[in-house]
Amino acid sequence: MTPNEIEENKQRFISLCHEHIQRDGLDKVLAYLEKTDFYVAPSSTNFHLNEDGGLCKHSLNVFDTACKLYHSVAAPSIKDGSSPFTEEVSMESLAIVSLFHDLCKIKLYHKAERWKKDENNRWMSYQGYELKDDFPLGHGEKSCLMLSWYMRLKPEEMLAIRWHMGMFDIGENGSQQRLAYYNATDKTPLVSIINAADFLASKLLEKTTVR
Repeated sequence: MTPNEIEENKQRFISLCHEHIQRDGLDKVLAYLEKTDFYVAPSSTNFHLNEDGGLCKHSLNVFDTACKLYHSVAAPSIKDGSSPFTEEVSMESLAIVSLFHDLCKIKLYHKAERWKKDENNRWMSYQGYELKDDFPLGHGEKSCLMLSWYMRLKPEEMLAIRWHMGMFDIGENGSQQRLAYYNATDKTPLVSIINAADFLASKLLEKTTVR
């Protein structure tokens, strides 16, 4: 990703926040992000958008995908009564949970020398990333906590951010977590929307840049 693309994504991210989020604390969240690597960090080490600027770009992709899912699938079924949910989701909540769902990745990935074999089966070095978590609280739950330092979240927003990874965030012996996840999907459509948007964005819209 070029520096210009990174800057364009940053400006679009900030613009979307101001357009859709009127909640107290937004300015504090954005001020905090300016002090971090959020806009230039990768989205992963070895998977989707593992390049400079990947984290912000992924957040934008999740927002775009979540909006499409909500307006084309969830909202019509809520309006015609075929959905088990009766309350519509606000654009503010949709923006908050999609744009801020991965705050947990701030200062998580660090540039490092990596190694791989070339076409001649010889080892070669390349610049990649390694994971160093100085605050290992988890994934979605860590994003919830970090965001709540600056902005008051609604219960349904907390559930959506906490469970945006869905079943991928549950260990082999996590029967209680599975139950909690399924119960969360019954509480608000936001959980399923962000879970699906995160998965679709990472699998259909985002390449692995360096492997």
